[in-house]
Amino acid sequence: MHKNLRALYLAIIALPLGWHSAGQALDPSPKDDQITYVSSEACASCHQAEYQDWQQSHHWHAMQPASDKSVLGDFNNTEFIYNGITSRFYKREGKFFVLTDNAEGKLQEFEITYTFGIEPLQQYLIDFPDGRKQVLSIIWDTRAKAEGGQRWYHLYPEHELLQHGGSQLDPIDHQDALHWTGSYFNWNSRCAACHSTDLRKNYDAEKNTYKTTWQEVNIGCEACHGQGSQHLAWAKRGDKANPPASNAGFKLSLANKGVWSAIAALQTPEATTQTKKSLSTTLGRTGPSAEKQHQVCATCHSRRSELQQADVNKSFYDSHSLHLLESPQYFSDGQISDEVYVYGSFLQSKMYSEGVTCSNCHNPHSLALKVGKPGDSNGVCSQCHLPSYYDSSAHHHHEKQSAGAQCVSCHMPSETYMGVDVRHDHSFRIPRPTVSETAATPNACTQCHTDRDNQWAASAIDAWLKPLGKSQTSHSFANTFHRIQQRDAQAAPDLMAIALNKHQPDIARATAVLMHDGFFQHTDIEKLKTLLADSDPLVRAAAVRSIQAMPANYRFSLLSARLDEPVLSVRVELARQLADIPLAEIPPREAQLIEGLYKDFLASANFNADFPETQVALGLFYMAQGNYVQAEKSYNKALQLSANHLPALLNLADLYRGLDRDNEGEALLKRAISVQPTDANVHYSLGLLYVRATNLSGAKTELEQATKLQADNPRYAYTYALILEKINKTPEAIAFLETWQKTYPPHPEVTGVLNNLRQKK
Repeated sequence: MHKNLRALYLAIIALPLGWHSAGQALDPSPKDDQITYVSSEACASCHQAEYQDWQQSHHWHAMQPASDKSVLGDFNNTEFIYNGITSRFYKREGKFFVLTDNAEGKLQEFEITYTFGIEPLQQYLIDFPDGRKQVLSIIWDTRAKAEGGQRWYHLYPEHELLQHGGSQLDPIDHQDALHWTGSYFNWNSRCAACHSTDLRKNYDAEKNTYKTTWQEVNIGCEACHGQGSQHLAWAKRGDKANPPASNAGFKLSLANKGVWSAIAALQTPEATTQTKKSLSTTLGRTGPSAEKQHQVCATCHSRRSELQQADVNKSFYDSHSLHLLESPQYFSDGQISDEVYVYGSFLQSKMYSEGVTCSNCHNPHSLALKVGKPGDSNGVCSQCHLPSYYDSSAHHHHEKQSAGAQCVSCHMPSETYMGVDVRHDHSFRIPRPTVSETAATPNACTQCHTDRDNQWAASAIDAWLKPLGKSQTSHSFANTFHRIQQRDAQAAPDLMAIALNKHQPDIARATAVLMHDGFFQHTDIEKLKTLLADSDPLVRAAAVRSIQAMPANYRFSLLSARLDEPVLSVRVELARQLADIPLAEIPPREAQLIEGLYKDFLASANFNADFPETQVALGLFYMAQGNYVQAEKSYNKALQLSANHLPALLNLADLYRGLDRDNEGEALLKRAISVQPTDANVHYSLGLLYVRATNLSGAKTELEQATKLQADNPRYAYTYALILEKINKTPEAIAFLETWQKTYPPHPEVTGVLNNLRQKK
């Protein structure tokens, strides 16, 4: 559940996760000829300390059967009023119930079957006869009463501004796609895989039902380490000198074998003054990388899409597609905006590039900080950063023990999600108030000093740095990304430079090439080929996605050398971009390879067939292949899963346009406007439909509304000007575009339309 779920509903990159019901746990008994699950309890006898840590962790509490021990909410006949509906929470015969609004808006009693999470909030699950579990959107705030907790609250407060929503959020009713009974609150698809061990969704697309199973209800040992039967057999033999494989029976190792050195030498009496001066104030890592640990944690601690059944033994990029640094999930400098679950932030950091891993800072079993605690966590940083230098007022310029003296206050600013859940940005950045001015990004200084502005913060930092002969540094990609988000085409060459710069984080390079979509020139082709062959799968996948606006023959020419791509996350993108290639007209070897890509794409789509987003992606795939019957089925399946799914409504209307069925398309677009009246693209689409129907008055109304809702969009601007010309208002059209050009970055198509209108005048 994300802070701005309106945006999630409209433009989500789905987070396909998994879930299960009581009595369906799989048999964990091992077979002699294969590795199997054995349960966390089997680990306890040898790993007692780790097992006890785990029982106190959020992983343990990720999901539990509802009981007096697990349920933290007040079910003593308490009431909560939202949108005029009074929900009541109570117990009966040892079970937990809620009386609340159902999918028809009527009060109905539901039994709470499972708890979800523990701190700072707890959610509750409800079983449905078709195998679904739905997550109730009324939540229990588990914080102490003194902190504002011990209360029921709704995920979407009535009549409050979302932090990044930008507009007032109406309360959610039973007709809204974000009602708790709908697709976006479905546990089986949205949440389960990251709250249970070996989650098998088992979705039946024909019946629209689930028979979801798991090995363990929560996140157990084998969720991270993999199946343990061979390891357990080795441990029982007691032959520690002869493990069955290099990892004592496991297929992977999460060990962090890096060695950090430098500061230890400073603590010895033998260290001379010169030695102390010459040694770094920060530890450096030597030894093997623990990249596998990163990727196993990223399986859940990232904003990503699942491509197939999750398996910690596989590469992350063979089972997941990571979301890049795009708006509204991230600000233009890569800071967190919407909830992105850490990994995409961490990949940007110098910590990651220097070899820091999750277990350097967190106990991997209790999940607690290895040193200190929230609110006093400088000890974690002092493991590598010399405290006499960094944990001093000369560095942080705040009073000792104050909030400003905490490393995280400046270098890991936080956002609050789901009303009460404070999450820290893991990109470990330097506060840059000057960048906030030029790229519309937040900074830690003014997030804390809310009564001050960016100029004040910049002046304060300048005053700190001047005696050291230093000045504030610029951010490596923030201004370029911001300019592109403002549709400034002149920033495109800078994007390509970022994408090709190996000193940039790979996730930033991938984002840069993806943002280059629509800006390619002939001079960029050789650079694009280099990116398509990049060593990082994030960059390769983004490069493939970036050429979607090119004609099919150009796409095939560029991608034909990449058809044997081994990584699944890149293969599914290749399949999308090559869906419209006529296989009968290309060499048989290439055709065969492309058919293999199609199979992988369709298998991944089938795995996520319960997502309306997936059905829309399938519809687009079939549209590209000219299979309009199957495309229509996919769009309608999306609407079955989520009745008012906006992308499905828009794309089905566009399909009907191509099939001369605009009457049906008009009904869909009007329905879309009723669902989301502030979406500019819906009004634009309906305006174009009215142009085709020669309803010029209706076209003007809708196209004008589109320009008001998204004033900086050049296409909306020049299309609106052209409709003004059609209704004999050429001077008004010219004046409109002249004003637009003074307000927004130059755009060649706007300039071209304006020059034509001036000539006709």
